[in-house]
Amino acid sequence: MAQISAQTTSEAGAALTYSSASGGGDSFTNTGKELLHVKNGGGSSVTVTLKSRNTTPVIDGYGPVSKPDVAITIPAGADRFAGPFPQKAFNDANGRLSMTYSSTTSVSAAVIATR
Repeated sequence: MAQISAQTTSEAGAALTYSSASGGGDSFTNTGKELLHVKNGGGSSVTVTLKSRNTTPVIDGYGPVSKPDVAITIPAGADRFAGPFPQKAFNDANGRLSMTYSSTTSVSAAVIATR
């Protein structure tokens, strides 16, 4: 599993660097302010699955609440933005969000840090 570093943008703009999707999945440090951008340059749809913690702690007197994984379908030749992601719902013990891909052929991702 590869780790993707978050990139920052500015008022002047930024050229993002994209990482090729890893066969074992990828992860990134999630502060709850990141956006994920995934591009599918392949000829078939790809599903990116964002792994949840399965249960979140009690929130506002309710819970624990079961949180399913989030599946994002990206059509052939398309791209999708997702996020931000609540830390309590997605972060593992290391503060990272993990994701897997149904296919990695011509798939790349970038993580954008927001303020």
